[in-house]
Amino acid sequence: MEKRNATIAVCDDEQEVRNSIERNIRLLYENADIIQFEDGKSLVEYEGSFDILFLDIQMEGISGMEAARKLRKSGCRATIIFVTAIEEFVFEAFDVGAFHYILKPFDKGKFFEVLQKAMAKRESINAKEAKDEPSIAVKTGATTKKIYLYKIIYLEVFNRKVIIHKTDGDIEFYGKLMELEDRLSEDFVRCHRAYIVNLRYVLKYTANSITLENGRLIRLSKQKYGDFVRKYLKYTSRLING
Repeated sequence: MEKRNATIAVCDDEQEVRNSIERNIRLLYENADIIQFEDGKSLVEYEGSFDILFLDIQMEGISGMEAARKLRKSGCRATIIFVTAIEEFVFEAFDVGAFHYILKPFDKGKFFEVLQKAMAKRESINAKEAKDEPSIAVKTGATTKKIYLYKIIYLEVFNRKVIIHKTDGDIEFYGKLMELEDRLSEDFVRCHRAYIVNLRYVLKYTANSITLENGRLIRLSKQKYGDFVRKYLKYTSRLING
């Protein structure tokens, strides 16, 4: 029995294969939200989120394996199920934390087994995240929203509004960065009066700017440069040393 509407992405360069996967999914989870992608490029450029991803390994342009690495680097935690006609390709899957794989042509029994296990895993992960994952609550109008810190790329203030840029979309509301700064973890740094960045998504920096993994260029003020560098080096040291 389906406990909630899961969001499931299907990425394959063959329309017939995508439709076949969707049909099989709906036999078990008819109310699932299913998103189709015809290539790796459209998948990695998608700004929304999903729980489970069926991903073809062999595609022209951005391969499934390359797309998976890009998604993981950007913070995607979806459960990945690789789809392939050649079993040998799946050995690389461990590098991107893949959950399982299914072979073409599909064995329906195997497909259902893998999907049910993936769904059970996502339910477990979602329950754990809801309980343990660091988060903040922000009020937008009459609604209070819970935001997990790992999803926040950066925060900015513009025209008296705070904009929280997340991996799965933006949220904006009237407020001050100062009111949020103390509620964030040590992975967040105020690099300018108008910006707070999540060190997790910093790609590189210069004396006056920070480039994030989504390509956004953030101003780094002269007054904040020393503090930013110190905290960034401390952050990278934690990643290396555990």
